[in-house]
Amino acid sequence: MSNTILIIDDEEFLCARLKESLTDEGYSVNTANMGDVGILMAKRDNPSLVLLDFRLPDMDGLEVLGQLSAVDPAPVTILMSGQGNIDTAVEAIKKGAYDFIEKPFSLDKLKVIVKNALDNARLKRNLDLRLKTEQKQHGFHTIIGKSEAVKNITELFEKLVTTDPKTILIGGESGTGKGLAAKVLHHNGVRAEKPIIELNCAAIPETLLESELFGHEAGSFTDAKKMKTGILEDANGGTIFLDEIGDMSPTLQAKLVKVVEERTFRRIGGKRDIKVDVRVVAATNKDLKSLVENNQFREDLYHRLNVINFEMPTLRERREDIPLLAKYFIDFFNVDFNKNIETVPEEIEKAFMSYHWPGNVRELRSTIERAVLLTTGNVLDPKYIQLDEQGKGVKIHNDEHKMFFELDLDKMTLDTVEEMVIKKALEITDWNQTKAAELLGVTRQILRNRMIKMDLLN
Repeated sequence: MSNTILIIDDEEFLCARLKESLTDEGYSVNTANMGDVGILMAKRDNPSLVLLDFRLPDMDGLEVLGQLSAVDPAPVTILMSGQGNIDTAVEAIKKGAYDFIEKPFSLDKLKVIVKNALDNARLKRNLDLRLKTEQKQHGFHTIIGKSEAVKNITELFEKLVTTDPKTILIGGESGTGKGLAAKVLHHNGVRAEKPIIELNCAAIPETLLESELFGHEAGSFTDAKKMKTGILEDANGGTIFLDEIGDMSPTLQAKLVKVVEERTFRRIGGKRDIKVDVRVVAATNKDLKSLVENNQFREDLYHRLNVINFEMPTLRERREDIPLLAKYFIDFFNVDFNKNIETVPEEIEKAFMSYHWPGNVRELRSTIERAVLLTTGNVLDPKYIQLDEQGKGVKIHNDEHKMFFELDLDKMTLDTVEEMVIKKALEITDWNQTKAAELLGVTRQILRNRMIKMDLLN
């Protein structure tokens, strides 16, 4: 469909000439010779662009411009005047005009301005649509849960998105949603119109990671045939998300200190500092403070990153959210796999609520994805629910305060059974070590020693 242009000007000859010329370019053109008529036509026809005369018989062009800005959607407006001056042009731009053109002007010049204005408007509409789509995909509703832990995280996020913290450190176990947190904060905050770019510090070799982060100049190393910008430049105005920051090499950590502190860096092989405005969001599943104490992470970088910090809760800390998450993933994969699963058997619900979920939400998602894919009918089939603990040769069924074991003699070991019993006692007591020790008939110190051995204290 062609763009509609509205011309508001009391010079009939000029209106006729402009209408003929712009119609030849493929535009649909309407005209009005009074300001109030033009405003009514704009509200009725929703033109893509308005050519507005500065001097009209009934009202000032800037007054018309102000009312056009209130039209939804507001048209792109180009102000025309035979008595143009710098002050008028500046005032017009301030009030929302795309451009100011002084009469008399050539039709060729006007055509170029009109085309550029409409292209600019189209790009802005596409950007607005992309922003709305991304905000819908990464809104607060994507943080699913009603637990106290989720409420606390959501309240914190609502505060952070109204400000512009330059550095954020996100902790938490693998699979808790650190990447989702970074995207929610970006797409709902003041930097939403700019990009968010993710870099996994553990998945890329050190030499390549440095180039990805800072970029390089042509000829700076063997394969650098041309200049390449890094994500710091590409994300200017937006956010860089450094996942698994605890795995970054000490050499690169040293170079990152300057970026975080001064927001300046040099490309590999570069001779000048480049200034950027980026938010740095770093995430890790490691204890950075312990890494600092063991000289495995730079203390100065840790303190610069640790300005705004929070930890994403584990699934064990928000068990009441498991049914909600399970339903969400079932509904999601029903659409993805063209399924119609409506019912989750009670035995699956009990297994989900009693399981330790070492892989957190990511593990729950994968577990449900497999089961939905393989299930036939509308009831989620228990035989397709595979939890890691079952693969160790031990399966535990609950019946109030009793445990019933199914042991696979080919896979079973004494350590496996001991670990499973301790985990189950902790789950039954909501990870209260004193109560779990009483339930198992041992002292709390003995239980803690076992938990240290099995790496269960975290």
